[in-house]
Amino acid sequence: MLKMNSGLEMSEEYESIESGTEGLTWKYANMEENRPKNRYANVVAYDHSRVLLPTIADIPGSDYINANYIDGYQRQKAYIATQGPLPETFYDFWRMIWDQNSRIIVMMTRLEERARVKCDQYWPTRGTETFRYTPEEKTTKYTTPVYTVTLNDTSEYAYYTLRTFILRREAGDAEMNDTNRQNSQAVESREIKQFQFTAWPDYGTPDYPQPLLLFIRRVTQVRSHMLHQLQQERLANGDSYNGRGTTHKPLDAIRPTSPNLLTELGPTVVHCSAGVGRTGAFIVIDSQLERLRYEKSVDIFGSVGRMRAQRNFMVQTEEQYTFLYDVFVEAATVYGTEVTAHGLYNHVVKLRQIAPSNLLSPNKPIGNGIHDGNAKDFAPTVNQSGLEMEFKRLNVNLVLHKQFTSAVLPENRLKNRTPDILPYEANRVFLPIIRGLNGSDYINASFIDGYRKKRAYISAQTPMPNTTDDFWRLIWEHNSPIIVLMHTETVTRSTNTSAPGLPVQSDSYWPMERSTRYQHLLVEPMVEYTMPHFILREFRLTDTRDGQSRTLRQFQLLGWPQDSVVPKSAEAMIDLIGQVHKTQSQFGQDGPITVHCSTGSGRSAVFICLSLLLERMRCEGMVDIFITTRMLRTQRVDMIQTPDQYAFCYAATLEYLASFDHYTS
Repeated sequence: MLKMNSGLEMSEEYESIESGTEGLTWKYANMEENRPKNRYANVVAYDHSRVLLPTIADIPGSDYINANYIDGYQRQKAYIATQGPLPETFYDFWRMIWDQNSRIIVMMTRLEERARVKCDQYWPTRGTETFRYTPEEKTTKYTTPVYTVTLNDTSEYAYYTLRTFILRREAGDAEMNDTNRQNSQAVESREIKQFQFTAWPDYGTPDYPQPLLLFIRRVTQVRSHMLHQLQQERLANGDSYNGRGTTHKPLDAIRPTSPNLLTELGPTVVHCSAGVGRTGAFIVIDSQLERLRYEKSVDIFGSVGRMRAQRNFMVQTEEQYTFLYDVFVEAATVYGTEVTAHGLYNHVVKLRQIAPSNLLSPNKPIGNGIHDGNAKDFAPTVNQSGLEMEFKRLNVNLVLHKQFTSAVLPENRLKNRTPDILPYEANRVFLPIIRGLNGSDYINASFIDGYRKKRAYISAQTPMPNTTDDFWRLIWEHNSPIIVLMHTETVTRSTNTSAPGLPVQSDSYWPMERSTRYQHLLVEPMVEYTMPHFILREFRLTDTRDGQSRTLRQFQLLGWPQDSVVPKSAEAMIDLIGQVHKTQSQFGQDGPITVHCSTGSGRSAVFICLSLLLERMRCEGMVDIFITTRMLRTQRVDMIQTPDQYAFCYAATLEYLASFDHYTS
C-alpha cells in the first residue's frame, strides 16, 4: 500500500520519522582530542547512549569511541552501532569488543567501494596482529592492555564472508600484581565471529531481499549456537539459564528477556562506513525479525524512530527505508519454510498432508500492511497438499526486475527456443561482440549464484543449430570447465515444446569421433566413460587464433528420460552433483559450471537448486527449498517449472540426508 501513488505514502512516512537530534548532545564527540576519531564530521556519537571505554591514566578523551548502544527487541543495549574503524581507532575498537564482551561483529560494507576507502582493515589478512595503545607502541613497558587478533578461519560465501578471530588480551603492568601473575590471569582469550555482508551494491540497495535475509538468518543461527553453548556450560556447572534451579529447557525457550546468557554474550557490534545507513538497516531487520517470531508483527516506523534517538541518521535514506519493507514482505512470505536438517523429515510429512480449509487463506496480515500472500496471484483450493500450496506460492510477493532488452531484439528472437523463457538483462551471459554482426553478444543463458560463490553456474538452453557456435564461444570466453547435460537422449531434432520440463532435443552439439571447428574454436573428443548414473566425456578446446587450449568435461545425466518430468531416482542426481563438484575441485577449475536443458529453467534448475541445498545443509545444517527456489527465480524465469520437480527437490534432499547418521539418528 505504501508504494502506491508512485511511493508518495512511503515518502511521507519516511519524512515523518523524527530525526532524533532534538534535545540531544554530542559534546564528547566534538572535543578537540576526539574529532580525529570520527570518520565523518557530521556522524557523531550522542552523549547519553555512547559506549564508554575504560579511561586510560586520566587521559582526556581516552574513553571515547564513535559508537552507540542500540536497543533490540525486549532487550536494552542489544547492539552497538559504530563507524568503520580508522587506523588510529583500531586499538579502541578491539578494547571495546573485549570490554563489552561482544562475540559477534557484523560488517555491512566492503573495505573499498567506488575507489574510496569505506573502512580500514582492522584485522590481519593472515596470522596475528598486535594492537597497542598508540603512545606506548615504541616502548617496551606497557601500562595498558595489549590485544592480539589471530585470524583463525575464513569462509567465503556468495553474499558474505565469515571470519573467526581469536582475540587475546594481555594485561598491562598497571593491572598486574603478583596474584594475577601466579594465577596466569595476565592473558585471556575469546573467539570472535565476524560476518561481512559483501552483496550490498556501491549505489542504492540490493536488488532483492533474499541474500540479506539469509545473511541475517546465519548471524542469528551462530548467535543462537553461542547461547546454546553458554546454556550447556551453565548446566554443566549446576546452574540453569535463568539462575533458578537446573531444569534444562530447549534453546527456543530462551526468550529475548533472559538476561544472564545475553549479558555474557554481549552486544552484537554492527558497522558499515559511517555506522548509520546499512548498520541501521541491519539492526531494524534483525530486531524486528525477532519480534515477528514472537508477536507475528513488525514495527518498522517505530523501530527506526527509536534508533534515531540513540544514534543520528540511522537508516539514512528513503531508499533504505523502502528496502526494509521489501525485506519484511519477503520474511513474511517465507515464514516457517526454513527447517533444520533434523526436522526436515517431519516437515516434509506435514507438507504432504492435505491442508485444512482454514489454512487456505493467503492474505494474513503480518504487520504495518505487510501480508504473506496475494489472493489475486495465489488461489489455493481444497484437496491440496501443503507441498502443492507451497509451490503455488513461489511467485507470491516475489520482486522481479523483468527487463529482457537484448533477448527480444529482432536479431535475437530466433536464438530463443521459446519466447517465455528469456534471460534477464541484468545477469545474462555476454559474448564478445563480433564486428558487423548485430546480436553477436547474445545467447539465451544466465549467470546463477552458488552457495559459496556468485555466478558459480550458467543456466542455458540446449544449443540449437543456429546457436551451437555461440554455445562454444560461451564455454571458452567464460572459462567454463564443466558442462552438465540434463537430457538422457539427444538424438532427434524436433520435439514438442509445449510441455514444461520436457526436453527439446537436437542433434549433438559436440563432435563424436573427430575434431570439429566452431568458428575459431576447435573441439576435439578425447575419451568417454559410461558410469551407472552419467556419461563423462572429455574434450580438448583450442583457440585457433593463438593456439591456447584447455580440457573440458561434459557430464550427461542418465535416468531422466524424455517422457518423465523427474529423474527415475534421486540417487542418480545426487551422484551426478557430487561428481561434478568433486571434479571441479579436484582439477582446481574456478570458472562457472554450465548446466543446460531444453529451456535452461526446468531440469537445469533442479540440478542447481539441489546443489545449493546440499551444500548449505552440509555447512549449516539448515534447509529452505522455498526461499532457494525464489532466489533462483530472481535470476532466471520459472526456475523449477513443475510441482513434481519441486517435490523431487524435497525427496532428493531427504535421500541425501538419510546417508548421514549424525543427521538422522
